[in-house]
Amino acid sequence: MTKTDKAAPSVAIDIVSRIQRAEPNLSAAERRVAEAVQADMEAATLMTIAELAERAGVSQPSVTRFCRSIGCSSFNEFKISLATTVTVAAVYLRSDRVFRDDIGQLAQMVMMRAANTVRDSLDRLDTNALEKALEILSTTRRIDIYGQGGGSASLAEDTRLRLFRLGIPTISYVDGHQQRMSAATLQPEDSVIAISNSGRSRSVVQAVEIAGSFGAKTIALTRLNTPLAKAAQVVIPIEVAEDDNVLLPTPSRYAFMAVIDTIAAGVAARLGQRSLEALRRVRYTVASIGIAIPTPSTDPTPLMKNSKPE
Repeated sequence: MTKTDKAAPSVAIDIVSRIQRAEPNLSAAERRVAEAVQADMEAATLMTIAELAERAGVSQPSVTRFCRSIGCSSFNEFKISLATTVTVAAVYLRSDRVFRDDIGQLAQMVMMRAANTVRDSLDRLDTNALEKALEILSTTRRIDIYGQGGGSASLAEDTRLRLFRLGIPTISYVDGHQQRMSAATLQPEDSVIAISNSGRSRSVVQAVEIAGSFGAKTIALTRLNTPLAKAAQVVIPIEVAEDDNVLLPTPSRYAFMAVIDTIAAGVAARLGQRSLEALRRVRYTVASIGIAIPTPSTDPTPLMKNSKPE
């Protein structure tokens, strides 16, 4: 057996997901290596360790430490794993367009990070929990949605926009007091969707506990083993490693949006004709905005033209 054979992993691994999960714990130099790899993964599979180090602006030992930080015993094993991932999942990891300008490369980095995050979320999706959530939401009388803070609040509003158009009475609350108040008005036929990346928003947790105490069904989109996860009846786990680059969008937002869209599509499918009729009315109403609706004329002129003087 050659050294190359020994270096090859026994099981194909998704090296892209490993990089994303490891990024928050990487050193500054290792993170630069990760960014260089993610900027052009196909090219990285062909580079020597010296070329990758030069591309990232770090030393060769930093590249070796990066490989070990993401679970590869050597640079050679890293290249084999990366090449396998790029080959199998190329449709998700790259665009046919090649950018040479700074703006294009920025767009590629942001959009490919989003695509990779969604793909990783799909790999981790708990379909059993999702099925339970769809059963609850497709038979509910009313849905209250709770989210607090910049990211979760905007996601709560987006969830409301997805669901109310299906004909289900839906409202979102981002104020802590209103969340608790709304929870106290719920009945066993009602349900709650709570959204929190941290799972530790006190008002959201308390609102879910209050809603549950009155018999409402409670669904949480959050991390496992958090106060919110423990308070909700159904938990759809969403765990995405964040990085400390405040100039880039948080990856978790893409994961939450993908799950929310999946929920909305699943509920619509289960409601069938009911959701189709609601969506038809919404589309017609929006499409008719700005179109003049004819009304009976009150202008007496036409009558006066045909009238004869007495």
